[in-house]
This record gives sequence, C-alpha cells and structure tokens, in this order.
Amino acid sequence: MIPTLAFALKWEPQIHGLLVVLLAIVLLPGSAYLLLSTNLGARVGFLVAIAGLFGWMTLMAIIWTVYGIGFTGNPPTWKVQQVTQGDIANSTLTVLDGFPDGWHKIAVGDPNETAAAAAADPVLAPPATTGKQGIFSTSSDYIAVGAYDKGGEKYLPGWSHPPDVVGVLHKPHYFVVQVQKVKPQATAPGQAPPKPVADPTQPVVSVLMIRDLGNVRQKPIVVGISSAIIFGIACYSLHRRDKQAMAARGTALEPVGRG
Repeated sequence: MIPTLAFALKWEPQIHGLLVVLLAIVLLPGSAYLLLSTNLGARVGFLVAIAGLFGWMTLMAIIWTVYGIGFTGNPPTWKVQQVTQGDIANSTLTVLDGFPDGWHKIAVGDPNETAAAAAADPVLAPPATTGKQGIFSTSSDYIAVGAYDKGGEKYLPGWSHPPDVVGVLHKPHYFVVQVQKVKPQATAPGQAPPKPVADPTQPVVSVLMIRDLGNVRQKPIVVGISSAIIFGIACYSLHRRDKQAMAARGTALEPVGRG
C-alpha cells in the first residue's frame, strides 16, 4: 500500500524520488535485517546485514571503477581558454608562441576535431537563452577550416615516456580549432542547399582549448574505500564477538556427574 502511494505521487519530483529511495532502503535491506534479527538477535543481525550490504557495495564500486560505469564523476571535456579573431600571433598565451610549429595538424572532420568543435560552439555562438553575445549568431554561420593539438602525453615524475600501464599523470593537452564565416550562397528552387564554403575574405577565428580529464572514477573509488572500511569494521566486530563467545564456552564449568 505504501509503495503504491509513493509511486502515485505526481507533485514535487524531488519528494517523490526521496520517498522512493527511503522505501527501497526500508524494504530491501530492512527486510533482510528483520529476518536476520529474528534468528540471530538485533545486534548480531545488524552486524551481519551491514557486513553483507557494504561487502556488496565494495564489489560494485570495484566494478564501477574498473569499467567507468555506475556512480561516476564528471566525464572528460574540452574547456575554452581563449578566442582569437584574426592573426593568432596576437595571442598573449605562451602556449601559442610560434604556432603552428610544434603542433600536430588534425584533419577537419576527424572525430577529435568534431568533439572539440562541439565544445567551442557555445562560446562562438551562445544560445539565445544564455543572454551572451558571441562572434557568430548561430553555429551554421561558420565552418571549421583547421585543427591542431599539442601535449597530452603520459608521464611519471622522473620518467618522461613511461608505458601506458604505469603512466598515470598527463601533460596538459591543448587543442586549437580554427573556424571561418561561411560564404553566402543562393539556393536554387527545388534543390538541396549548397555545401557550406568558408569565405576567404573573413578573418579566421582560433579557439584554444585545454582538456579537462574529469574525475570519472573518483566517486566510485571513494565509495569503494568507504564501503570496504565499514565492511572491515563489521567483520571485525563479528570476529571479536565469536572469540568472546568461544572463550566463554571454554571457561564454563563442566556439569557434575553422578557418583
């Protein structure tokens, strides 16, 4: 009856979600604890239930951490550092000194370029709902004409090029997407719109971005460590109780036999 009422709530999604979570906690672990407490007692049943719950949480957190699924943190993203209109040599950032020397050119249309360009769109042409003013009105007003990246290599302190297995640290990974305003073209009646072409008379806009690696595995690692600690405490408490019970049985008086 209570679960039916909780799922039937149509107002305040936050309250609805909170009630569902509370009911799940009461019905699933709560029912297991009820059965254990009736057979083992309230205290021992609670310790067994806690050990089982957090042992399972530890295993789940290990799976989440290995595969990067479940309760995860923020995914990797590109973050815009600077937008330069015209000659990129006018940039004040030292990472762009001598550009494009030392940078790796990436073909337009490459998946890496597409992902970086998508991250630059909200800065080049902000949505109207944000109230911000960009260089372009919409993302259809420009096309990518070049892409470059630099850095991102794995390293360890004192070891510049370690194998990927042990290289847990990363050098900053920079990406430059260059776009240009599209050339106005007439569309013939009944024909498909012509393919966008960059207008060579318009200045090139260069967007410098840096890779934010995110923290996809941070949350499951914290959950796993916390669950393992609670699991260990519960198991130690059960082990200590068993030792006390065994010691008590060993010191009990033997029954007096009949003479």
